Amino acid sequence: MSWLSSNLIDGNVRERRIITVSGIAPDIDGFGLLVDPTLRLFGYSSNLWGEFHHSLHNLGFCLLVTIIAYLVASVNKFKVACMAFLLFHLHLICDLVGSKGPDGYQWPISYFEPFSGSLNLYWKFQWELNAWPNIAIGLMLYLMVFWFSKHHQRSPFELVSKKADDAFVGILNKIT
Repeated sequence: MSWLSSNLIDGNVRERRIITVSGIAPDIDGFGLLVDPTLRLFGYSSNLWGEFHHSLHNLGFCLLVTIIAYLVASVNKFKVACMAFLLFHLHLICDLVGSKGPDGYQWPISYFEPFSGSLNLYWKFQWELNAWPNIAIGLMLYLMVFWFSKHHQRSPFELVSKKADDAFVGILNKIT
């Protein structure tokens, strides 16, 4: 969703990369999901994911990401910063709507952190992360990426490699 949204402004690949990363930046706090099992392999007890997940889902981190986006952008600084701010919040909304854990736990979002702990956001109708609405939305977004890539001759692979992007678009052009 972030990469598709990054194409809403006229920008270069660097700016699309900044916007895309801004949209997924709140999940940097999920690093424990990779670290915990690794530490357990070596006999250590770890619950970094449980302790820190959603700790960066807040206004303070959003403002930091927005400022960095503005400083790193090369051409459309204000537009890139605005898109970074909006996509960060879109991420928060998506988490509020559909990221309940399999155990039924709803991750509250302490929106005003680190300035204040006065507002914890949650939605009582939140569906589980692996629920059918998330799967349907994910499939729809994949289809949109394929359509966009075919018609605009660029794909999310452009964010990491021009060669991979060209190969993906080339394959799409051959099969459609």
